[in-house]
Amino acid sequence: MASAQLQTVARSGTGEHRHLYELASKLYSDAVAQQDEHLLQEACALAEAAQQLRPDNLAGLNLLARIELQRQHVSAAEYWVNRGLSIKPDSASLLYSAGHIALNQHQLDKAEDYFTRSCRISRVATKAANFLAHVKLLQGDYVEAFRHYRELIKTQSRDKQIRSKLFESASHVIADFYSEELEQDLLRYFDFTDSDHSQLRSLTTSLLKHKLRLSEAGCPLELETIANDNLLLQALTRFYFCDPLIERLLLTLRKSLLLSCSSNLAIKKDLLPLVSALAYQCSLNESVWYITSQEEALVQQLEILCTKMLSIDELTADDIYPALLLLQMYKPLIQCEFFPALSSKKLQWPKVMDSLIRQAITEQQNLNSIINSIPALGESADNTSRKVQQQYNQNPYPRWTDIGYSQPGNYRAALQAAFPEHGLLAQADGGSLDILVAGCGTGRHAIRLAQYFTQVKVCALDLSYSALAYAKYQAEKRHKRNIQFIQGDILQLDKLHETFDVIECSGVLHHMHSPVTGLQALTQKLKSGGVIKLALYSATARRQISELRKLWGNKQPGKPAEMRLVREALLQSSIEGDWTEIYNSPDFYSLSACRDLLFHEQEHVFDVLELEDFLASAGLEWIGMLPPPESQELLSLTGKHSSRLTAAEWHTLEQNNPQLFAGMYQFYARKP
Repeated sequence: MASAQLQTVARSGTGEHRHLYELASKLYSDAVAQQDEHLLQEACALAEAAQQLRPDNLAGLNLLARIELQRQHVSAAEYWVNRGLSIKPDSASLLYSAGHIALNQHQLDKAEDYFTRSCRISRVATKAANFLAHVKLLQGDYVEAFRHYRELIKTQSRDKQIRSKLFESASHVIADFYSEELEQDLLRYFDFTDSDHSQLRSLTTSLLKHKLRLSEAGCPLELETIANDNLLLQALTRFYFCDPLIERLLLTLRKSLLLSCSSNLAIKKDLLPLVSALAYQCSLNESVWYITSQEEALVQQLEILCTKMLSIDELTADDIYPALLLLQMYKPLIQCEFFPALSSKKLQWPKVMDSLIRQAITEQQNLNSIINSIPALGESADNTSRKVQQQYNQNPYPRWTDIGYSQPGNYRAALQAAFPEHGLLAQADGGSLDILVAGCGTGRHAIRLAQYFTQVKVCALDLSYSALAYAKYQAEKRHKRNIQFIQGDILQLDKLHETFDVIECSGVLHHMHSPVTGLQALTQKLKSGGVIKLALYSATARRQISELRKLWGNKQPGKPAEMRLVREALLQSSIEGDWTEIYNSPDFYSLSACRDLLFHEQEHVFDVLELEDFLASAGLEWIGMLPPPESQELLSLTGKHSSRLTAAEWHTLEQNNPQLFAGMYQFYARKP
């Protein structure tokens, strides 16, 4: 179509350049939106024709640079942008395009310079300020990145991408002192939807510790003062805290509230928000905190009392809710014997706890109805798989409430950007990809794949019915139709009559009796030329955990009370040894995550030097490792892009930085 338009315009003899440029610009926009290479070629032809008519037109040169960059013709893009800059060195738009070219080449310092110069000329002509912040994030300069995004969010608060990057940078920042301005900003950020508020945890925690003057010696503030701290109250309902000092403070507050309020089953009005917030926190962390024998006795009495009160028709919600709310500081409602009676009770609950009860009841009813709708591959014959299934049925993992936000993109393009030296997932028609998420857990990653990658169909498999029910419930809330959930063991994949372009299996194989057998079963379901992404435990990063697991031998703590007791012993330094790496892990601070971290039924660990042989045992070829978070500075010392590092080079980096792979080895392989 564009060729015919080109001929028509060329014959017309009037307004040729403007018309050609406008056609090229529109085709370029359509091509980017549709990921259409043919449209890009047509746009390029029109833009070149326009440029021939007006060789020095800056907008035309810039358009050619953008088109060629989109086509991954980086040298051609550089040629056009440099030609434009030779005419006008202070063109904000050309500097902006030059920044993107440098970014594509992973030349972050050059990209920073170009975006900075573009910003100085004009902060409104381009989105250079946004990408300057992005470069700071890629460079690992999180304080500067957060500063930039904090400014951008003031005028672009509805931009989901800015929100996402703001939260990502904030997750790496801690406050050195108390700032009221920062507190007000955090309170605004807590109101953002489609955001993972747990990324604000470390910043909020550090700010609160300064504000409350919290130290190893305790907190000098009175209960009434703390009870009215809005930042603390809001944070308690947004994420679970992952800090020993904060946990100690909250344990003390909880016990004080229980003892003072349970005697007459009344909660003072000014303490009500704190009791409610602590109930939310208990729901979020699944009652992971230690409970003294005195508290345990009172909690049991409260549960008995609530059971009796719910059976008395004459009692109103106002009569019942104080006992219920105090109980919820220690025990999620779903775990209480009276939960069925509560579910059937039609009462008008006070606002302070209406959402707590409604959420618990509605969610459980939905999960119960979903379980029976999930197709299954049948009962696993593997004893280890059955034990692991029981664990995750009891404690679905991971617990989450929001998938956060990512810029929608193309899976092939993202993979190519991560490993530019490899031609991965080559497909002439650019059709949709079939992706298997093997061991999807509660579904967050599988739903993110289905939500944020175009042209994908996702099949999500897991052992646990409880985890899958939560996953499907969350997928249905988001109206995701390109994802299917199946219950089953990886060892039963021969019953699944389809193969996949991509398999992602994160944190799963090391929990199988034989990881090699599991990998071979996955490989059978991978198409020729397909890729598999794996994540496995690092023996080096999990040294402390492996040592701790040896202490209990075959007597694996599995009951909540046992796990709470071990946690408290670690926090009180009652177990000889240095366990700081363990209680610095966010997984230590919720029950399901802590069980997965320390008390798993089955666990293997790996060395990075073993990975290529591990892959070869299933006929797979090593592609490369994904760089761990906060590894930019280390990688810059190697002088190589992360995709070009060998296993031996990763091994050297890890030996010098033992916690480099605390988040597991994450790597890709290809089936020949």
